[in-house]
Amino acid sequence: MSIINKSLLLGSLLLLVSVALVHADPADDLVVRGEGNVRYLGFIRVYDAELLAPADAGLTDVLQARRSFCLRLTYSVDLTAENFITAAEEILSRQYSQSELASYRPLIDQLHQAYRDVGKGDRYRLCYDADHQSTQLILNNEILVSIFSPEFAILYAGIWLDAEQPLDAGLRKRLLASLTDRRG
Repeated sequence: MSIINKSLLLGSLLLLVSVALVHADPADDLVVRGEGNVRYLGFIRVYDAELLAPADAGLTDVLQARRSFCLRLTYSVDLTAENFITAAEEILSRQYSQSELASYRPLIDQLHQAYRDVGKGDRYRLCYDADHQSTQLILNNEILVSIFSPEFAILYAGIWLDAEQPLDAGLRKRLLASLTDRRG
C-alpha cells in the first residue's frame, strides 16, 4: 500500500472516529432511574417522563450535577414551542426571584430559542454531561443546543426536580424514586 493510500485510510478512520464521538448519545451510559407522567386536568396525558442516570449515582450526585443525567420526555399531545417557554418561565419564576434568574437569563433564552413544536410520539431530552459540564436539548435525536454550565443544569432540571416547588411533586418523587444518598 502506498504512503498516499495509507494516509487516506488513516484520515478516513480518524474522520469516522471523530464523527462517532461528536454524535455519541449522552444517554448511552445511563439507565432509567425513575419514571412518571404529566397529565392536564388529571386525565389528559401530556407526556411520559423518565430520569436517566448512572446505575451507581446517588440522589445528591444528580441534584448537584456531579454526575450525568437526562430527563426524557415523550409527548402524547401536540404542543408549540411557545407552550414550553410559557410553562418553563412560570415554574422558574415560582422557584427563583427575577434577580436570581437574571444571571442565567442569556442561557435560559438560548435554550428557549431552541425549542420546537412537538407532536404525539416526539421525544425531548434534556441531558447534562458532567464530564463536559454541558446541558443539551435534544429533539428526536437531533441536538438543538448545548449550554456549558453545571449551575444552569441544576436550575433548569429543577423545573422537574426542585425539592421545594417542582412542576409536580408526585412526578418528582417518582423520577427520583430509586436514587438514594450513599452517604446515609
